[in-house]
Amino acid sequence: MWLDFIRRIMDNLRLKNKVALITGSGEGMGRACALAYAKEGASLALVDIQKNKIVAVADEIRALGQSALPIKADVSDIQEVTIAVGTAIDYYNAIDILVNNAGYQGPGSPVWEVDPDAWRRTLDINLWGTFLFCRKVFPEMVKRRYGRVINVASGAGIHPMPFFSGYSASKAAVIHFTRTIAEELTPVGITANAVGIRGITRMWQDVLEAGPGGGITTENIKAQYEAGMRPEIEENIPVFVFLASDESRHVTGQYLEANSLPGYLIKG
Repeated sequence: MWLDFIRRIMDNLRLKNKVALITGSGEGMGRACALAYAKEGASLALVDIQKNKIVAVADEIRALGQSALPIKADVSDIQEVTIAVGTAIDYYNAIDILVNNAGYQGPGSPVWEVDPDAWRRTLDINLWGTFLFCRKVFPEMVKRRYGRVINVASGAGIHPMPFFSGYSASKAAVIHFTRTIAEELTPVGITANAVGIRGITRMWQDVLEAGPGGGITTENIKAQYEAGMRPEIEENIPVFVFLASDESRHVTGQYLEANSLPGYLIKG
């Protein structure tokens, strides 16, 4: 009886026998996504620049009875990305799902005062890193004519986010990059979508703790936080699971808000 019950549960897992590679999976949204995928039957390749954090997440996933491979890598370094993807493919023989989640808020300063190196670093992580992982993972997906690609973007890529121009520019680029690759990938059965998330992540905390230099964006988010807009990261999970599953096979080239909050985006 119990064995039959367990088999029925296993048969209903939406990501059974799939392999997912998630960047920035040592904390926040990346960790939450990895745990959710594991609970749906996926094996995980966990990529993060903080090795100790992905080792801890890997232990959590193994405790759920799923496989997890922690891989330390800087997503903006082409050699490290090449090694990371190669390591995951050698270990699992496939990557079915790619989630480009690693992100960097960047400096909160007006354009004329921003540190150019910090501004560039924002694009290196958010945009360049997304491109690098797509470039290395896609040949494996194309060969198998299957894949689900989820690029984490932001509403800041749709509307202005004053004093965070690097972040806004990088996320706008990620959204259009996603729409473009979706066109390229459709003939070979691979979907690509971008997702904007809400949640009290490390980046939200950075904005909340920013001083007056953060400008109107920081003040607006602080006001919303004090008014009770404090979404849990897990509220974004259903969209991530759906887009990784076979249920989303006809959804591609889209930008979706996983957990919309009125008034979050800044205008003016």
